[in-house]
Amino acid sequence: MSTGPTSGDVRAPSWRTLLLLLVGVYVAGRGAVFFKPDGFPITTFWPATAFCVATFALSPARRWPALAPAVFVVSVLASVTGGRAWDLSIGFGVTNTVEAGVAALLLTSAGRRAARLASQEDFLRLLATALVAAAVLSLSAASVVRLLGAGDFSATVESTFASHVAALMTLLPLLLVLGDEPRPPRRGVELAAQVSVLVATTVLVFAFQQTAPIAIAPVVALSWAALRLGLPVLTAELGIFAVVASLLTAHGQGPFATALAGSDLRPLLAAALGQGFLACAALLVLPLCIAAERNAALVERITSDSLLFRRNFTESLVGMAFVEPAASGRELVVVELNDTAAGVLGGTEDDLVGRRLGDLVELGPDYHAALPRLLRGTQHGWRTEAPLRPPREGRVDLLLSPLSEPGSTPFFAVQLLDVTTAYTARRALEVAQKLTNATLDTTNCIILVTDLEGVVVRVNAATEQITGYTEAELLGRQVWDTGIAPPEARDLRALLDWLDDSDRTASHEADAVTRSGQALRIVWNSDVVRDELGRPSYAVMTGMDVTDERTTTGLVDHLMEASQSTAIIGIDTAGRISVVNSGTAHLLGYEREELVGVPFHRLLKPTELLERTGAESVEDAFDILVRGLGRDGETQARDWTWLTRTAGEQLVSMTLSVAQDSLTARTGYLCVARDVTEQRHSQEVLIAALDKERDAVDRLRSLDQAKNEFVSTVSHELRTPVTSIVGYTEMLRDGSIVEPLPDQVPLLDSIGRNGQRLIAMINDLLMLSGLDARTVHWRHDPVDLAATLTSVEDAVRPLVGRRRLALDVRRPADAVPVLGDRAQLERVMVNLLSNAVKFTEDGGTVTLEMGVEAGEAVVRVRDTGIGIPVAEQGALFERFFRSTTAQSRQIQGTGLGLSIVSAIVSAHGGSIEVESAHLEGSVFTVRLPLADLGPSRSAGSRVVEPAG
Repeated sequence: MSTGPTSGDVRAPSWRTLLLLLVGVYVAGRGAVFFKPDGFPITTFWPATAFCVATFALSPARRWPALAPAVFVVSVLASVTGGRAWDLSIGFGVTNTVEAGVAALLLTSAGRRAARLASQEDFLRLLATALVAAAVLSLSAASVVRLLGAGDFSATVESTFASHVAALMTLLPLLLVLGDEPRPPRRGVELAAQVSVLVATTVLVFAFQQTAPIAIAPVVALSWAALRLGLPVLTAELGIFAVVASLLTAHGQGPFATALAGSDLRPLLAAALGQGFLACAALLVLPLCIAAERNAALVERITSDSLLFRRNFTESLVGMAFVEPAASGRELVVVELNDTAAGVLGGTEDDLVGRRLGDLVELGPDYHAALPRLLRGTQHGWRTEAPLRPPREGRVDLLLSPLSEPGSTPFFAVQLLDVTTAYTARRALEVAQKLTNATLDTTNCIILVTDLEGVVVRVNAATEQITGYTEAELLGRQVWDTGIAPPEARDLRALLDWLDDSDRTASHEADAVTRSGQALRIVWNSDVVRDELGRPSYAVMTGMDVTDERTTTGLVDHLMEASQSTAIIGIDTAGRISVVNSGTAHLLGYEREELVGVPFHRLLKPTELLERTGAESVEDAFDILVRGLGRDGETQARDWTWLTRTAGEQLVSMTLSVAQDSLTARTGYLCVARDVTEQRHSQEVLIAALDKERDAVDRLRSLDQAKNEFVSTVSHELRTPVTSIVGYTEMLRDGSIVEPLPDQVPLLDSIGRNGQRLIAMINDLLMLSGLDARTVHWRHDPVDLAATLTSVEDAVRPLVGRRRLALDVRRPADAVPVLGDRAQLERVMVNLLSNAVKFTEDGGTVTLEMGVEAGEAVVRVRDTGIGIPVAEQGALFERFFRSTTAQSRQIQGTGLGLSIVSAIVSAHGGSIEVESAHLEGSVFTVRLPLADLGPSRSAGSRVVEPAG
């Protein structure tokens, strides 16, 4: 239940408003004193109390100490100027101020909530406030009158209690409502008619000498306002009616004054009855009006929600349609759809309404199997992904949900999502993966891919060849802990920020150490992979091994002549080329002799050179370039743009070092550059491939989750009908209903046998689904494996039947204790034995051995069957795996049994091994931890989660 705004939500009225309220206190108080009956110290109606209470209640509690003196002074002045004695005026001023404070405390919960009239709770609070405040005032005022000897105590209590309750119930609501937000005006004609009726009934009842029974007539008119015209109109009319009725009653008019004619206390009693009547009228019409406004608001909200639902349906970005059963009851027909659904289905609303859902989408047999259950209300929803029927092209994800209650006419909502793009992306996944792998493995340099935390997530084949580290040794490690990372890798975040600002790759040359301890010189180029929002998501570091070029100085002449991929240029101290190798000529298209004597800066792109050096001319740029050489006399490797002979551009990774003689005198400079155009291209291709692979993996992960949920749902839905089929087949076969004919018995046997196979397959699927969801609850009890052999053998013996097959179950001499779920451990042995029986031909032998070896419980199942090819044994425990031997011999099976066995064994902390070969039989060995059956062990259950 709402408690209304807190004090922190109360907006303090302006001082002008407070001044108007105090003026109201004075005017109302002076008028009430002026019109009081002659000879009585008290008034018959005190409207000033409503203004006093409103002055406090509408103001924050922090203002009350300042308002109390003002209310007291104004109340005293109103009484004195109205003709009341000073002593009574002061006494009544105190009681009025106390009453207003008590009422404000109750009405605002001591200043913690705003005074308002918007709910039935607010009305009840107003009623309680009026009763308590009037009681406080009446007792206080009667005490003042008695103390001063100005009147009767009991008559004062009766009169003041009724007058103050009536004033608070009829005038205070108007002052509370005036502070609310303005409301839309009602129709003027109805308002005029209602006001006319109210005026007429008021004049009829109070302007003449009438009897009490017709006094209810004005209340009927006020009820009209309560039901039709709203709270502001009602409170205004109620306040005016109260003032008019009180004045006429005080002048001897109306039913109450007439009824008490001749009484000594006639004015007070008549006034008390009249005020009680007014309080009862307010008690009737105010809650009625609040309830009517609440109902109107509720109707308006329901109407708004209905319109919102319709807008959401028509303007939804998801295709939505409504369907209902066709007359045949075997298909659903489209009755309404939005524009999005029409676009997904490739038609217009006029073309699609009235069409059968199956004529628009290829829903398949599962839909026709689920439709009867959906119509009966036994299945809640159905989902599939299916192609559109020709000539429409595309693929949709379809969700069918019932909207009707069970037992009523079926009505369904269909949600359609176009998944054509996602389906096409899945088909392209294999190509994307092959492209990525080929790009990585054919690039003859070190490539390390890390996440934003510096953890290596991908390496290429050349990395292992160059560094000696295998992929398994590098994946999952921090890149700076590998010993081969570039120097900027340790501050990966700074690298990403630099790349983001410069929009270029970062190039560095550094030492690296191979796995065997060999030192390498690597030129690193780093870049980032960005997501669809342009934010860095991966760092790609490409390293080129330049060890030989830096360390093999004895082969300089040979390199100068033979190197085609590396440009080596000797530069004198004046900045002119003194020697070049053939790689330079090959790279730039010059003859070697043409370059000798040419200023080195002519090879560099002028704009790039000026930008990086900050020089004013290219002639000065070389001096600035060599002046910035580091302490080791060599610049860091950096990408530069060189100009070829044909004015073309070539991207190279260039370093510039100092050439010194034995006396460390600078004799010139050596420039070494490598063509990195192809390397940059490979890096860009790699980034694109990684983006495609990431998107494909995300889509596959979503598809795999949907597949698991679909398999689990279908398995649950199939179990009940298949169980019913098997049960009814048993009843037909044993003659419970009617004795079957001899030629029907084989058919019934076949139905029952295949039904049992379906139930077993469904149970296997549900078991695997539960293992995936980690929700399978198994016992964790002490189990003697030797004691389970009898039930295991009894379960397998019927499979042997009349076959010429030897089944040998060898029981151990001692107990074999383990901890686990007895039923699941028996299932392991039954599955292994049933597989051995199934894949062993007549004349063969199946043996089960059990014992304790090396502190472990061991169960070993041997057979002389068809065996398993060695090349296929790696996938033996995967779901749905069936060996080529079993397939070629058409031996039935689902390929789920060994997967379940492996999951159960792993969940019990054990392992399973297989020894087999094609046509040489098989040996399955299960090893489980022995149980510690000490006194502290207790049975229980827990969630068993498969390993891995």
